[in-house]
Amino acid sequence: MEVFFQNQQIKWINLHHPTTKQLEEIASQYGFLKLTIEDSLEPGHLPKFESDEHISFLLVRFFDQEKRTLKNVVREFSHKISIYFGKDFIITVHQKEASVFDRVLQKYIHKTDSNKVTKKGIIYNIINETLKTFEPPADRMDEEINTLEEMVFSNNFEKLKLQNLYHLKREASACRKILDYTLDALNEYTLSNNKTSTMQDLKEDCIKMLHLHTQIVEDVQNLLSIYLSLNSQKSNDIMKTLTIFSAFFLPLTFIVGIYGMNFNYMPELSYKWGYPICILSMLILVIFIYAWFKRKKYL
Repeated sequence: MEVFFQNQQIKWINLHHPTTKQLEEIASQYGFLKLTIEDSLEPGHLPKFESDEHISFLLVRFFDQEKRTLKNVVREFSHKISIYFGKDFIITVHQKEASVFDRVLQKYIHKTDSNKVTKKGIIYNIINETLKTFEPPADRMDEEINTLEEMVFSNNFEKLKLQNLYHLKREASACRKILDYTLDALNEYTLSNNKTSTMQDLKEDCIKMLHLHTQIVEDVQNLLSIYLSLNSQKSNDIMKTLTIFSAFFLPLTFIVGIYGMNFNYMPELSYKWGYPICILSMLILVIFIYAWFKRKKYL
């Protein structure tokens, strides 16, 4: 347990990776909602807001870069911060290291007169910094999509891997899901507290991030459709080429099959001009097929 800030109006306590016993002791001391303790300990819980007469509970998530197996998307792309706050205290609970708090301390606590630091100011800056963590991945994914689009419509189409599109879609979908729940939590928080311009700014920032990641999901989906369509077109072109070759050789094979049966009483076998006539007939047949394909614009 660490006290990040304290003045006459507010005390900010931070708990990093607390045990169940430690959290229950703090909860007993400050009168936390019992069900929220389980939410704080559950790694994959989505953003939410709950409140009673004395204690409010806000859960937010921040984006984090880690090695991922994509087994649990929300947990692998983000980590949660639980915020308990009452009249004169704020308690933050998190399992993973969070640089969010360092930025809040540097940008708000250390640059503001201690007497002017407020509970709403701390909460606003925590939420604001968590929302900002979703902007760099959005920019990165947008650049990756542009690169993949260039590959799709260039000679490097074969180098595009479907796995890359899948990872992009899962990452953007996870971020969109988290931001969607965050927006719901902010709306509920606003209803439980006086509506202020700072909270409206937070909601607008959340909507902006939500739109960015939604657009990325749509772009990836469109890119995936184009990729599959191009693959299908390539397969069709191959089948078309094979069909054309088959159309040329099928009648020739038929003729060869007839004259390859070697019956004793085939008059053409003893005919002097049989062979040249057969070759000439094959040539005329090939020319006819070629001209017919050209007329139908198959070639």
